[in-house]
Amino acid sequence: MSVENWDYENREAGINRASGVIASIADSWSRCREFGLRAAGTPSEIVLSEDKFKTVFEQNESIRHFVIPEMELLYNQIAGTNFMVAYADPGGVVLDSIQDEDFKAGEGGKAVIPGSVWVENHRGTNALGLAIHTKRPAIVTGKDHFFHKLNDLSCFAVPIFDHEEKLLGVIDATSNAKARNEHTLALVKLASRNIENRLFSENFCDSLILMFHARQEYLPTTSVAMIAVDEYGFIEGANANAKAVLNGLDISRTQHFGEIFDVQFFDIVDQLRSNGIISIKDRMGSVVFMRAQPPISRRVIKVDGDLLINNGRAEPLADDQKAIPNNDLSLNQPTEAKLVFEDEVLSKDIKEAVRGIQLGLPLTILGDPSTGKTELAREINEQAFGKPKLTEVDCLHINPEQFEKQMFGDRGKIGFFDQEPRTAKEGKLFLARGGVVLFKNIHALDSNAQDIIAAAQQFEETQRDKNQVRSIKGWIFSGPIDWLDNNEFQISLRFANSIQGKKLNTPSLSQRSDFEKVACAIASACSSEYTLSPVALRILKSCNWTGNFSELKKVIRLAISQSPGKVIRHEISEALSAFTDDGLQPCPHCVGSPVRAETCIMIQRSWEETGGNVSLVARRLGVSRNTVYKHVKSFQ
Repeated sequence: MSVENWDYENREAGINRASGVIASIADSWSRCREFGLRAAGTPSEIVLSEDKFKTVFEQNESIRHFVIPEMELLYNQIAGTNFMVAYADPGGVVLDSIQDEDFKAGEGGKAVIPGSVWVENHRGTNALGLAIHTKRPAIVTGKDHFFHKLNDLSCFAVPIFDHEEKLLGVIDATSNAKARNEHTLALVKLASRNIENRLFSENFCDSLILMFHARQEYLPTTSVAMIAVDEYGFIEGANANAKAVLNGLDISRTQHFGEIFDVQFFDIVDQLRSNGIISIKDRMGSVVFMRAQPPISRRVIKVDGDLLINNGRAEPLADDQKAIPNNDLSLNQPTEAKLVFEDEVLSKDIKEAVRGIQLGLPLTILGDPSTGKTELAREINEQAFGKPKLTEVDCLHINPEQFEKQMFGDRGKIGFFDQEPRTAKEGKLFLARGGVVLFKNIHALDSNAQDIIAAAQQFEETQRDKNQVRSIKGWIFSGPIDWLDNNEFQISLRFANSIQGKKLNTPSLSQRSDFEKVACAIASACSSEYTLSPVALRILKSCNWTGNFSELKKVIRLAISQSPGKVIRHEISEALSAFTDDGLQPCPHCVGSPVRAETCIMIQRSWEETGGNVSLVARRLGVSRNTVYKHVKSFQ
């Protein structure tokens, strides 16, 4: 039965007895009918022209810096199949969307695209349009949609407001998982509130931002109330949570701190600026815990009226007033790094190398310093033979005069090539029998040593073919990217023939398509308690990484050591600047705003690394070409 044939009056009567959410659906249906829409019809798939979309996109660009990281996090939190998250401006124009492959391939993926307009008079009842109209969170599932075409989807949308309650846009999540409605809406609400709080902090970055809550343990959460206070103690702004907590106290007009709270601002400002936590009352008698943003230490100072009950003396505190231990910088023991090899080209090369070494072919791994050549050799060895021993020989540490003894033991080559079984076998190559041997920094081996290794290879291959004794299963050599092509490296003809087999070039870190997973694995290995936020990953990915893994590890370790919380965000920029003294400064337009300054420097750095390729910078960072031009025009 179609929606057009439903007994609409009876359904509306049932709706009015139900929850307010369903009543809002009925109101939306009524509006859609007034717009002249028919449920069995087709939505007007309005998409802005390129020029109009460009204008809308640039108008919302400053907000997108806060929205995109939350969208990426929300996308990972929802998971499942056939889903997407999107951000639209107050006019219902979709500016960004992240879709899984199933959603992208379906009708929804073709409809929810950048530039598409999702207001009710074009698209009927939908969560995004409903949230814009009501300025409230909205759920529209299945047949709640006005048009039949959308009946298979569940949509969740939450508006984003600034501190003056101006609508800035909507976060929308769409999925076919109908059993997770409240859970999904809660996640979208969390994303919206995170954006609002970060926008508030950015808007009042020159003020003292005070955070407070009736429960001390809620101070680090998104439900915290926030007010911005100038140097004289006047309240310049408050977020939505603060207005709710201070309901009954008029903070819509400029008032002094002491008019809202039962204590004078100048009596507590030093404690707040030293990042202590205080307990005070508002003018209506409600007790709240307060601290300044950001926190450094967490000690409670109880305030009663205008008097500090501390004054350097230890006072017994109630359970709900005891300080929370400051564990932000306590690192747990590092874990073993989880190796990541999900780059498409590298993954293909690994599979071919595994098959080759299983067939007895030598493997040569070439690459720039710190691109993971040794880790790659270990991975190939494990995939090829399970977990047999891998005997590693670093040619940089070989003494030419002691080469034979190091490789074959006291009896030298004779002992190795002797086919008689002996109980005392020594040397690296004896130890490698039954497993794989890896020669690192092979370029440091002289031609005499190369010929000896070639002879050992040939001998072991003969023994393996005869299947008479346990022999070396595989031979791996690693060295510089230009080892085989640079005339400065001398390679004997016999050795060049003996190592012919599979050659694998390790990509530089900045070229790897699995960079984000590599960075997350490194962070987890440093401390499993810390994670990299999407914005931190975006900043890291924009860099050139001439030092490859070694440089990335140092930057992440430094960021962890400096991070005030468990999620690393903009601290990554400070860590980067400690290792990349490029002298870049934000353009005049971005000076004074930490977020804009960070983005500006990131664009400039990427522009320099790409040789001034504006298109490549725009693709790499996900910004418009005009944005790149705006930040680098002083260099041109």
